[in-house]
Amino acid sequence: MAKNTTPPKIILLKGNGGITVNNEMMELLTITLAHGCIGLPLKSLYAENVYIVKDRETFWEIHKQIKEKPCCFVHAIDGLDEEDMTRIKAQSIAFI
Repeated sequence: MAKNTTPPKIILLKGNGGITVNNEMMELLTITLAHGCIGLPLKSLYAENVYIVKDRETFWEIHKQIKEKPCCFVHAIDGLDEEDMTRIKAQSIAFI
């Protein structure tokens, strides 16, 4: 019998700089300028500086407050728990 695993949370990402998400490298600035953000299941995320933004409205405007480069802004549709946080690797992680 297979163990009961929960599906990965859906996250929204935007910002600038290179990241690796779900084993795929991408440049966030290109995605952010073209589409505003990208939504993906959180299996793994590697970025230099991660800002986890709890409020969706704040997520849309956060780039006006934080100008740091590189940075990756993350908003989880259903919030992040401890297991989700183990999937995020960064030099710094801040919660907003």
